[in-house]
Parts: sequence; structure tokens; C-alpha cells
Amino acid sequence: MPETTVRHAIKVVSRRTGLSPHVIRAWEKRYGTVHPQRSEGNQRLYSEADVHRLSLLKQATDAGYSIGTISNLPLVQLETLLSRTPPAPTVEAPKIHLPRTAPPRDGSQLVEAAFDAATRLDSGGLEQILDEGAVSLGQSALLTQVVAPLVQRIGEAWRQGTLKIAHEHLASAVIRTFLGQVARPMALHESAPVLLATTPAGQLHEIGAALAAAAASCQGWRVMLMGASLPAEEIASTAVHNHARVVALSIVHPADDPHLPDELRRLRRLLPAPIRLVVGGRAVGAYRETLTEVNATVCETLGELTAALDLLRQGAN
Repeated sequence: MPETTVRHAIKVVSRRTGLSPHVIRAWEKRYGTVHPQRSEGNQRLYSEADVHRLSLLKQATDAGYSIGTISNLPLVQLETLLSRTPPAPTVEAPKIHLPRTAPPRDGSQLVEAAFDAATRLDSGGLEQILDEGAVSLGQSALLTQVVAPLVQRIGEAWRQGTLKIAHEHLASAVIRTFLGQVARPMALHESAPVLLATTPAGQLHEIGAALAAAAASCQGWRVMLMGASLPAEEIASTAVHNHARVVALSIVHPADDPHLPDELRRLRRLLPAPIRLVVGGRAVGAYRETLTEVNATVCETLGELTAALDLLRQGAN
């Protein structure tokens, strides 16, 4: 049978490569290690070449190579790399002593480690911690247990003066890039609902919008992350042109913008009635009266956002 006709489900690939399904998916999305096809039911289907490549990557990482440095090597270079790597010595000592790897860190431990990396301006370390969480927790849990509390803690430290603006900018850049990877377009069915994420004019902090986009992407929404501080006319035009079902706004700072209420009212007037407004962020409480007036769904936590998006996807009001 020609190799191109042979396609395997992820459980089969996991059994053959020794990689867990979650690691396979995380490597695929974060590093582009393989590019499986999709079934009519949107399930990943892997070729024999995919299985071979993942097996080589598993051997290389077991030998001590970082997946981030070898993920995009051509197959020939991977094979050459492994041929030059001496096998790990076989040890006959009882295996019950000294576990091979440390137990995975939970969400709170990852937040502490990530915050420490941010205080040391260690962008590489922060990125590695986020990657670790993506593999050990899964993307949805990573967002709620690590990224959201980390963003909140960094913001509070910046406002209290315990972190300098350079620390906040570095951490924001790393987190924003990571969330962009999570929210990047996937092979979704053409009927998948569209969500546009941004911040209204005057709101310059876009991590909240990126977090909302990543959470929506994990729920199967087709996401458009538009950046920060967009006028109402541009938001409405983009949403209408792309048949968005939801416009998600992040409102973080400032909490006393005298122009924002009118901007929100204008946006609601410009949007067709079926397009829903979902608004979150640290400063939503300051604009609650206006948000109620424009019939926005207010989400104060990431959990509330995912619950609201689930209802909206089902067509509930």
C-alpha cells in the first residue's frame, strides 16, 4: 500500500512513538514538528513519515537535545544527529532509586517560577516554563492556572512599583508571543464560529485580548486577534466582513477614560444585533453601567469567559 494512503490516529502514533497524545499535540502546535491531515470529523491523521519523524524527535530529546532546537531539522539531519549521539549507558542498578525525572510542577509552582524568571529578565526561562506548562497541564489548564494568574500578578507588581516597566514589557512580550502561538489558526471546520479579539480605542494593554483569543481557540472558535486600541468603526467593519459571532474586548487600563463609554456605545450601534459583545479585564467594573447599557456580557475571570463562549457557541442568549 502506498505510504500516502496510510494514516494513523493519534493513539496509534502515541503507542508507536512512546510520546503521549498531549505531547504530540503540544509539539505540533508549538513547534510545527509535523502537519497531520484531518478527517471529516476533524481528527488528526498521521502518515508513516510523521510517525518516523516523531520517533526520531523522541530519541533525540531522550538523548538530551531540546525540542526547541531540533524541532524543524530536516529528516536527514535528525538521522545524522542521532547516528553521532552515543547511546546512554545501560545501568543495571535497581530502578526504584532516583526517579528519572522530577514530578511535573503544578500551576501555582509554575506561576512562581515564571514570575521569578520575569523578575530576572530571563525571557528564555519564562518561555521554557510556559512550554513546560503546555505539555504537563494542557493548553486550557495552562491558561487558567498559569497564564491568567501570572498576568494578574505581574500587573499588580508593576502598579505597586515592585517591578519596573522593563520587567513588565519583557514578560508581556513573551506571554503575548506564546498566546499568539496558542491562538494561531488551526484546521477547523468551515462552520466554526468566528471571534474577533481586540481592545477598544485608548486601551493599550493587549495581553487580555490575547488571552481571550487563546481560550477561544482552545474551545474551537476561529479566532482573529486584532491587536490593541482599535476605533469602533474598524472593529465593526472587520467583524461584519468576517461574519464574526462574537467581539471580545479587553479593558485593563486606564479605568477612568472619559471617552471609552461613547466608544462602546458607538461600537454597539455599528455592530449588527446578532454579533455579541463579550468584555473582560481588570477595569470592567469602572465601566459596568455602560457595559450594561450596550448589553455586553461581562466576564471577570477566564472561567467566566469560557463558560460564556460555550453558551454562545451553542446559540444560547
